[in-house]
Amino acid sequence: MTIYNHKPKKLADVTRDLAAVAMGSLPADLIIRNGNLVNVNIGCIQKNIDVAVKHGFIVYVGQESEGKIKTDDHTKIVDANGRYLVPGFIDSHVHIESSMTDPRHFIKGILPRGTTTICPDNHEITNVLGLKAVELFHQAAQGLPIKFLLAMPVCVPAVAGFENAGAEINAADVSKAYQNGWAQLQGEQMNFVGVIHGDEHVHSIIKASHDAGMILTGHYSSLELDQGLNAFAATGINCCHEVTTADSVLRRAELGFYSQLRYGSAWLDLPNTIKAYTNNPGIDSRFLTICTDDVNASTIVEEGQMDRAIRTAIRNGVPPITAIQMATLNPAQLLEKARWIGSIAPGRAADILIVSNLTELVIDEVYSDGVLVAKNGILSVDFEPYSYPEIATKTMYLDPLSPEDFKIPAGTENPVKIRAIEIIPGMVHTIEKMKRMRPVNGNLIADSSRDLAKAFVFYRHQPKETLKGSRGYGFVAGTKFNSNCAYASTVSHDCHNLLVVGTSDEAMALAANEVIQAGGGIAVVVNGILDAIIELPFAGLMSLEPMEVVAKKINAVELALKKAGCPYPSIEMTLSLLGLIVIEELHLSNQGLVELKSNAPLKFVDLIIPEE
Repeated sequence: MTIYNHKPKKLADVTRDLAAVAMGSLPADLIIRNGNLVNVNIGCIQKNIDVAVKHGFIVYVGQESEGKIKTDDHTKIVDANGRYLVPGFIDSHVHIESSMTDPRHFIKGILPRGTTTICPDNHEITNVLGLKAVELFHQAAQGLPIKFLLAMPVCVPAVAGFENAGAEINAADVSKAYQNGWAQLQGEQMNFVGVIHGDEHVHSIIKASHDAGMILTGHYSSLELDQGLNAFAATGINCCHEVTTADSVLRRAELGFYSQLRYGSAWLDLPNTIKAYTNNPGIDSRFLTICTDDVNASTIVEEGQMDRAIRTAIRNGVPPITAIQMATLNPAQLLEKARWIGSIAPGRAADILIVSNLTELVIDEVYSDGVLVAKNGILSVDFEPYSYPEIATKTMYLDPLSPEDFKIPAGTENPVKIRAIEIIPGMVHTIEKMKRMRPVNGNLIADSSRDLAKAFVFYRHQPKETLKGSRGYGFVAGTKFNSNCAYASTVSHDCHNLLVVGTSDEAMALAANEVIQAGGGIAVVVNGILDAIIELPFAGLMSLEPMEVVAKKINAVELALKKAGCPYPSIEMTLSLLGLIVIEELHLSNQGLVELKSNAPLKFVDLIIPEE
């Protein structure tokens, strides 16, 4: 397979040729004949359709093109033979870092699955490297046969003053990224509390995005659907993937606000949220779109990416054409790019899938800008790996830890009441629970018999004198960890400090030090012995190995977590959100426990609750 460097043409430069091909006076580059067109523009299937392509753009959609559309020796003719012609899928909200592969390996993994446009919000790596991460992702995507619309991270850190990342992003940084062409839309505005309560920093970034003429995407994780949601939408933010109920989807649609129905590796909201459509026959679905948000390499390799999410919608009662609209035309309209992508129509990019089974989405061929990039699930093109600078591969600045670093002083020998973070597998939010604990030798200890594990977050980025030794700690319920087990990871949203969860101080120190030595990654200790590790040298978040290799390592980590006592799938992704302080109700940063309830401002809370 030869190395391919994609160089798409601009529509403005080729309009005369496109018109000439449609009129039969110039030869087409590609003609796909005898297809059943999934026409997302009118929501039906049209039989015996031919599609002609020139310079990567669709120029003709109709029947019996022979005798109308000119060909020559260079024209490629493909017989669809009654198979379906489907627009390439659009993932309007995705974090590449969650796959644990870098952009080039990620794109190699998803192209055969039919995804031809992605909007990666790389705020994970931006929390580590700052604006340099945005430039790096932009550069790494050059020459690839995919629409790479980078969503500018705007919450770095997610909420200033409550956590410490490796960098900070302000309005000037946002403007610079737009001006340099590194970003094509605003990423998710996670500080929805700051939006609705008028935080000056948050609104300066919103202004920078508006001034640049960008689409603004959001993150409204509250269930308050009246004043708060109206305030959020009033700022010009037009979509949100933090919808977990059908009522939330319907309310957003009523306000002309897009819902991005999420179906990733661990956040499996779509079967619930899609009921907004299936329980309301005849409702207009234009404001419903499908996205993946966070999907790891194992899921992509074994089940798929956007294709998997669309199949899930179909299996939950959505007609195939409507489900495909939610992954093509609807997100194109959300992005205000429907004149370019999202449908098989003249003037649009020739992102076309040939599908042999519409219900199961069996994708035989994938064309991006009229170029065959994958066939029968295998890439037809190859591209070189990107060489990342050392600044991106040397990001661990934390010294080795000892068991003593995991002590939690009680300040008393008497029983105390504490706040614990209860995780809910498959969901992004947590529940704040009150627990009684009896100190042992003046310390609070994990208790596997009560499903209470310790949790620590250590600052691990470039040294800052004020943050030396910075750490937060608490307790987590819901892991089901056995005694003497631990989990450590630098995949810890959104500041990506070192997260350690475990049931013994010795096991926690061992897991933490394995990750520190690896320069970032995930480690699992079972019965006091290291059982599995994924090395993630790229910013402590991504591997530079092929997706299939990373998938096997993820599977090993998930198997190790089961050995540790946790019965839930993809629990490492649930654990990675313990530090995501912009989600209800209780989370942990390197500065301590942070509480978020309803639309009230965030606040620090103590681990130990004073007796009344």
